[in-house]
Amino acid sequence: MPRDRRDVLDPQYTSESFRHMAELFPTHTISRGGPISDLPSDPRPLAVSIEGDNGKLSLDDVLSKTRTSGFLVIKNGKVVMERYFNGADAKTHFTSWSVAKSFTSTLAGLALAEGKIKDVHTPASDYIPQLKGSGYEGVSIKNILEMSSGIDFVEDATPTHRSDVMYMWQHILVDEDGRLNDYAASLKRAEPPGERFVYRSVDAQVLGWLVKNVTGKSPSDYLSERIWQPLGMESDATWITDRPGTDGMEATYCCINATLRDFGRFGLMLAHRGMWNGKQIVPAAWIDQATTPQDHQVQFGQLIAGYPFGYGYQWWLPQDPPGSFAGEGVYFQFLYVVPQEDLVIVKMSAAEKYWDAEQETETWDAYRAIAQALHKN
Repeated sequence: MPRDRRDVLDPQYTSESFRHMAELFPTHTISRGGPISDLPSDPRPLAVSIEGDNGKLSLDDVLSKTRTSGFLVIKNGKVVMERYFNGADAKTHFTSWSVAKSFTSTLAGLALAEGKIKDVHTPASDYIPQLKGSGYEGVSIKNILEMSSGIDFVEDATPTHRSDVMYMWQHILVDEDGRLNDYAASLKRAEPPGERFVYRSVDAQVLGWLVKNVTGKSPSDYLSERIWQPLGMESDATWITDRPGTDGMEATYCCINATLRDFGRFGLMLAHRGMWNGKQIVPAAWIDQATTPQDHQVQFGQLIAGYPFGYGYQWWLPQDPPGSFAGEGVYFQFLYVVPQEDLVIVKMSAAEKYWDAEQETETWDAYRAIAQALHKN
């Protein structure tokens, strides 16, 4: 493991550092409480294979290529496969990277259901006065949920522009030189909101700020109260913050650290349209809306030229199987949910590259092969 946070993204350390983020960064605790909910085991062989660019690949091949550290498959509420690699085990707290965005959007949905937010068409700046005069002034919560804010923010570096998300990571989280919310409020507008999908991690940070303002609670505490404790999670989790202490703001665009099974419990609740042990945890109507493409720019095939996916409220939406959705994070983290199959797959990894199009295709093909192998069984 690296001795300090500056080396977290060095490929020689990622497999270990992604399992020890709470030791390297300041965090807030997401507290569990009450009895641990049971996740019974029903192990089954999953001898699936897919066709890769260079021939047939087994599931083990796919997992190995992306340096998977933990892999969990839940079917009909039972764990059919649970595997750990590279020194991880059932007590390991894996970092989520951008899978956290899907948690953040769920918190926004809960605040909406509580009446703390009028509706998703209301500008976020109505609830965050510090955004007045910024590029976010007048931008609707829905535009932000759909990564369509129009903010001048570049996710991946270009020949003429730095990666702004790496600036957030390095300057604010690693060096602790600034505040995440201040940075969001400093941004200007690049284009009219609601016209175009552009993946911007800072949009998820604004959603977290919104949740904090309307609830009066930190995102960690709100997640604990509304999700972690009601679901009977087996372990406290942590959320990286931009500085030590109680006034640190969660990096709500990334970096929840939790066990594989607790990520799975969250996915299973969503697969059941918000129900858990007979109690409605998240409104079913919100889950339906959040996992269905709403506006023109986030429809299937409209996000990026040649890319077939759609986008919901901080959820990626495959066309096949219908109704499926996923939270995704760099270095190949996945929380994949297929409600009609009662299927949840969690994959936590430390891939050599932060993303790879070929390996992405292979991973999705492997998920579909698993869904088919377990179909109606």
